[in-house]
Amino acid sequence: MKTAIQAGLVALGALLAGTTVAAAPAGAATTFQRTAVCHSGDFSGRFTLQYESVGFDFRITGGYTASGPYIGDVAGTVSLRIAYRSGSTTHTVYSQTSATTGHTTFTVPTTTTVPLTGMGTAAATFDNGAASCTATVPIS
Repeated sequence: MKTAIQAGLVALGALLAGTTVAAAPAGAATTFQRTAVCHSGDFSGRFTLQYESVGFDFRITGGYTASGPYIGDVAGTVSLRIAYRSGSTTHTVYSQTSATTGHTTFTVPTTTTVPLTGMGTAAATFDNGAASCTATVPIS
């Protein structure tokens, strides 16, 4: 009780002195990073997705991949698909296919979101022309 009164008096003193007392931001975003790996024979891919919880959504902030027999040394393509399920319907919120030399960084629009209540996934499909595999991470 004594500590609470002292804290209140300090805040009141700061207010009277004209100083600003910063409050902790309500509803600050929580950041997540999820990684998945896939294999097809000697070929493999590694996908990392970055996103944050904002309000009632997960906002996708980016991602990166690496692929090859020795991660990072094989040219080919990588396709990213971000989707969520609502009932029996699957909604794709973002997709992109790019050429890769073994490393790819994805930048997505800031409006790319998945509802907290949706069963979201992000899947990266790697293809080097001879082998293909898909690494999928949950968005939750």
